[in-house]
Amino acid sequence: MTDISVIIPTLKPPDEVECLDYLDSDSFSDYEVCLQDEPTVTSARNAGIDRAKADKLVFLDDDSRPRDGYLSLMSEIFETETAVAGRTVHPRDDVFAGNLTSHYDFGDEPRYVTRFWGCNMGVHRDVFDEIGGWDEKIPWGHEELELAERVLTASPIYYDPELVVDHPYADSVSDYLRKTYRQEMEQPYLWDKAGRSGREQWLMTLSDAVDPANYIGFPVRSALLHGAGTLARAAGRAHGIRRRDAVQTDRREPTPATGADR
Repeated sequence: MTDISVIIPTLKPPDEVECLDYLDSDSFSDYEVCLQDEPTVTSARNAGIDRAKADKLVFLDDDSRPRDGYLSLMSEIFETETAVAGRTVHPRDDVFAGNLTSHYDFGDEPRYVTRFWGCNMGVHRDVFDEIGGWDEKIPWGHEELELAERVLTASPIYYDPELVVDHPYADSVSDYLRKTYRQEMEQPYLWDKAGRSGREQWLMTLSDAVDPANYIGFPVRSALLHGAGTLARAAGRAHGIRRRDAVQTDRREPTPATGADR
């Protein structure tokens, strides 16, 4: 039986999937790759789970760059753990390095954490059998946070800082703002699941947008970008709330009567 199944959602042809070259260069060979081109990230990952031959399921992005020994260490950790997070490194010395990517790194010591990222994580099939798969109502954006909350009801999430993947956080300022906006469009759905009212959601969105701490700091360039990201985050959340409310309104409106019904 295959030891590890690596599930990679991508719309790229195989010869353009950067991650494959890094996996091929690893000395560990008892693995398979499931490249999934379903229309959303979550549906692709679920299809990969169904297709996978192994019970040790590793999730990477198509531009993830796992370092030497990644798969062998992941396999070893899976012998005692059922949910795994690794250290993700933004590999560039640019404006995103440092504070804007601090959430990628959980520190230098192994420990249990409360989240993981889809570009560097693993979950045993037994956990999915218990909690269900990725929530396909989230096409992309905070889908790892939603999954992590459910995983923690069945398994702790173990973090190993030696499980390293290089993964660019963003390619440009415009890319960062676009991703932030798209991610935050899904935040109202998570708030709905947590039982937050519409009023609470608008207040949290406004509170975050006007918090001075989101606009000051050093270095100045990073602070300015963080401030722009705060505005993109607020705009994305507002869009998500309005979209959700519009769907609910459409569902409440009566269907117009046809001629036969009159």
